[in-house]
Amino acid sequence: MRDHSAARSRRPGASLVTLASLVLVLAACSSTGTTSQAPGSEAPASQAPSSQAPSGTTVTMSGSAFSVDEITVPVGVVTFVNEDGVPHIVAEGENGSEASDPRITKATIDGGGRADIAFDAPGDYHITCLIHGSMNMEVHVQ
Repeated sequence: MRDHSAARSRRPGASLVTLASLVLVLAACSSTGTTSQAPGSEAPASQAPSSQAPSGTTVTMSGSAFSVDEITVPVGVVTFVNEDGVPHIVAEGENGSEASDPRITKATIDGGGRADIAFDAPGDYHITCLIHGSMNMEVHVQ
């Protein structure tokens, strides 16, 4: 019978690498769910508010700012990724105030989280963070 304890003691970081890989796989799997939400309702960060296929556009939030001032995208889903350690609430509106008749589903995104937001109709969308009113951008949907 072979003693495996010596082999284990030579690779002390191997179990950490395996654990880190498992955490990454689980995180990726948990953020791919798709559900429908009524306009104006809040979607959890791990859910996509539309059944449409993602368009592949990603906007990051870092330093309490969006990574772009404006983008042009096709009808579909934009993924918002929060690289900050604080939550953001992404919504249609301006200067930290939600639009009176929003066309998108707002999403609370915790630090390190992400949310897929559906832009189902062409047009110009003013996007803001309801917590940080200085965070504003425009999404032009074609």
